[in-house]
Amino acid sequence: MDKRSMRGRGRGRDYNSTRKEQASGRGRGLQWRQVSRTREVGAFENNADERFNKTREKHSKAAEQAIKSSHTGYESSSDEDDLDDEGILSKLTNFYKGNRTGSGDGLILSHDEISLGKTTQYLTECCQSGALTCLVCISSIKRQESIWDCKACFAIFHLNCIKQWVLEGVAQATLLSDEYFPNKEQPWYCPKCRNEYPKQECPKTYRCFCGSEEDPHPDPWLLPHSCGSKCNKLLENPTCGHKCLLLCHPGPCPPCPQTVKLSCHCGKQAAKTRRCGSGNWSCGEVCNKLLACRKHRCQMVCHSGECTTCSKSSLQPCVCGSGKRIQPCVQPVWNCDKKCDKPFRCGFHKCEKVCHEAGQCGECPRSGERTCPCGKVSYVDLLCTEDTTPCEDTCGKDLGCFGNHKCSRRCHFGPCGSCPLMAKKPCRCGKREKEVPCQKEYTCETRCQKIRRCGNHQCRRKCCTGDCPPCEQPCGRTLQCKKHKCQMVCHQGPCYPCPLTSKVTCRCGSSVITVVCGKEKATKPPRCRKLCQIPPDCHHAARVRHVCHFGDCPPCKQTCLGKLSCGHTCPAPCHDNVLVKSETKAAAPWELPRSDFRVEKLPCPPCKIPVGVVCRGGHETGTFPCSESRDYSCGRQCGRLLKCKNHKCQLICHVVDDADVDDGHAGSNCAVCEEPCSKPRPEGCAHDCVTSCHDGECPPCHKRIRMKCHCGGVPLKHLCSDWTSRSLEERNRMTSCGTNCPRTLTPCGHMCPQTCHPGPCPPSTACPKRVTLRCPCKRRKKEFLCSLLQTEKHAVQCDDVCLEIKAARIAEREAAERKKKEDEEKRQLEEVEKFERKLHRRSRLRKRGSSQDVGANTGIWSRLKDSWLCSALQVVVGVAMVISAIAFAYLQTEV
Repeated sequence: MDKRSMRGRGRGRDYNSTRKEQASGRGRGLQWRQVSRTREVGAFENNADERFNKTREKHSKAAEQAIKSSHTGYESSSDEDDLDDEGILSKLTNFYKGNRTGSGDGLILSHDEISLGKTTQYLTECCQSGALTCLVCISSIKRQESIWDCKACFAIFHLNCIKQWVLEGVAQATLLSDEYFPNKEQPWYCPKCRNEYPKQECPKTYRCFCGSEEDPHPDPWLLPHSCGSKCNKLLENPTCGHKCLLLCHPGPCPPCPQTVKLSCHCGKQAAKTRRCGSGNWSCGEVCNKLLACRKHRCQMVCHSGECTTCSKSSLQPCVCGSGKRIQPCVQPVWNCDKKCDKPFRCGFHKCEKVCHEAGQCGECPRSGERTCPCGKVSYVDLLCTEDTTPCEDTCGKDLGCFGNHKCSRRCHFGPCGSCPLMAKKPCRCGKREKEVPCQKEYTCETRCQKIRRCGNHQCRRKCCTGDCPPCEQPCGRTLQCKKHKCQMVCHQGPCYPCPLTSKVTCRCGSSVITVVCGKEKATKPPRCRKLCQIPPDCHHAARVRHVCHFGDCPPCKQTCLGKLSCGHTCPAPCHDNVLVKSETKAAAPWELPRSDFRVEKLPCPPCKIPVGVVCRGGHETGTFPCSESRDYSCGRQCGRLLKCKNHKCQLICHVVDDADVDDGHAGSNCAVCEEPCSKPRPEGCAHDCVTSCHDGECPPCHKRIRMKCHCGGVPLKHLCSDWTSRSLEERNRMTSCGTNCPRTLTPCGHMCPQTCHPGPCPPSTACPKRVTLRCPCKRRKKEFLCSLLQTEKHAVQCDDVCLEIKAARIAEREAAERKKKEDEEKRQLEEVEKFERKLHRRSRLRKRGSSQDVGANTGIWSRLKDSWLCSALQVVVGVAMVISAIAFAYLQTEV
């Protein structure tokens, strides 16, 4: 059941929605009214109606679930919605319909005059979901899938399917033909029309129908697999040189819609403006052209092409002219049976030819050079009246046998005859040899074991030469339609698709589409625009108008309008046939509960028509469903003025006793005022009145107020009545503690000069403090007022004494640097002297060791080493090393 059919059937749905609309903007007391109303409704609720509604809602949900689960869908292509075929066809043929004449006369062709032929059928099938089927895989072609279309039969296939078809077919054909045709180019064929394509034209990319765009983007406003541009293909039927004006489309291009001036076929009438696709026209008169027989004329009505052959007969002479007879004009030449009998030039012999043209008798066949029968002896001067004689030599003519034998007879007239010799001959297949008569062919009994081109059966022919004939057995394999078998002879590779077609119709049979065999169950039925003719199954006279469909009609959504017991009509949707679910509990723990669905007629629900009812307190008129109308409380407070004249009755809406309805005063059963005093307090007083609800003014407040002074450092206490009765100036004076303000001024940072005061402190420009300033060298100082420094810039400059002090400090710094440098040089000299002493000590040790090794050597050279020259040389070397060390240290210092 539709969800809308259950609207308003619950216990609180319409009631609560009505109450919310009536109670919106009514101010205080809404929550109390809703609580009271809920309690009142709960007190009078009908348990039977509640169970009815709950059960009906449960059954409706179960029925919807059962319908969804039992619905049988089609394959994936049926998920696509049908396109607006009328709009797309109109857009595609816009250029075709609106084309003007080529002659410039402004004529616009009518759409009724244009014969689109098969193009319209292809366009309609392309727009309809599930109508296009790939003959290779026998599945629907979706609008987003890549396709390829044959240029001959215009069949559409999946791009991947046609690639696989080409690869398998060419590969298998190549394997079978490599043995005998190694360099043969193997073509491939369309799966539907067998149109031949070269191997190089194997489709590789997905293109639109006209081929101008690669990978066309799907557009719901365009034809699937179309680029949306003009086709612009050259028209071929007839080949007029014009281009197709349709947008990119499947199928053949329609006839050329251009208009040109054309004469009739026979040329008798003047040229007329006609459609180019229709070609020349017929004027309706007799053609009367001279036929090929040159005796009769064409009696056909003005026609296209060449005139037919003459069907009449006439008297025709034979070739030699000696006789005549009635002969068809189509075959005027005939020969009689009379010999020529004209003498040759020799005068002895005559022409023996039968009926021939004059002058073609030729020379005497016995004149000129002649030979003996075997051709070995020639006769030059022999007369034509004399016969040639055989020679005495062997004939020697080739007998044409297997052993290339020669005729062994003497020269003779006539044929030589067959070879009489025996020869050892191989059979045709070459597997056996046998001695047989030379002129007789020898065949063995061995059967060929080769597999024929079908790849399934052996040749089995006796003594086969290797060129096995094609397989003649039927294929018999089940086609992809699963209904028929292949009727071709046994072949290699996949079978061609089933050539048969099936029709898929709508329920009423008005709309029909043609699909390939085996696809009728998986194809979505065509969309029928006619109305459903199934009679209603409820109490209504007719169903809601809807189009033709399969399966059960949708549930009736019309209003029931049945007469209820209260007098109103039932406003609920029709409930004559409702799918109800019933569950059967399992008989054993291992069994599952069983669910059954049945169609039942449900009774009308309780009346939900709203009826106005006044509440108990007379505040409002509430709206209730007719079946739930009763005395009720609106949930508001009573609101009548109590005796204290300050408050109203807080009881929930009730019946008022001993008071007029329109008076507004409380009755005897209204509440008694027990509230405290709620009169407004004086300005500044936050305490409650100590007395209960009363008339007149409240007494003065004697409570103390705690507060802090302006500066926040001292707590103060004052009577509430004294504080509220004073003016603002007196309150500021009462809040001051009388001490200096502890806050600092910004930005100078000095303490505020005033006593505790309200509001912000004075600005820093009025600060009375004095500030000390110094010169840059910090020797001189001077005092200024802080307020003066805030407005003007002041500075203390150095004098001459400050400059002298600065110069003396610079001199001291330079002297310290010089002293530091001298100390560094002295340290370096000490290091050089230390190094020199270390060097001398090593030389003396080395000298001492060499003198001990030499021992007794007392030559001139040894005496020179111990002399003073050696000592002087050492001194010079040492001094040089010291000087170099000093120079190096000085350079490092300078750097």
